[in-house]
Amino acid sequence: AKEIDAVAVVCEEKVTVGELEECIRCGAKGLLKNVTLFDIYRGPGIAPGRKSVAFSLVLRADDRSLTGEEADADMKSILSLLEIELDAHLR
Repeated sequence: AKEIDAVAVVCEEKVTVGELEECIRCGAKGLLKNVTLFDIYRGPGIAPGRKSVAFSLVLRADDRSLTGEEADADMKSILSLLEIELDAHLR
């Protein structure tokens, strides 16, 4: 079974989509099968010089069904690394 999740983070304009994707992959604990960009937003609600970048994530364990706890742990790890490495915060 797979779990599909979406995550939107706000980061500085200079941070690239590639850097964000790489950070997401590094933060995942081996369960991330796919990461796909689906939105970049600038405008009301986002500070000047920053942008909101949203990704669709597919988490899957090849040998078993994922538990909610495992998926949550992966997401926490991903978000923590995004914050530390790229100053990207959950929107």
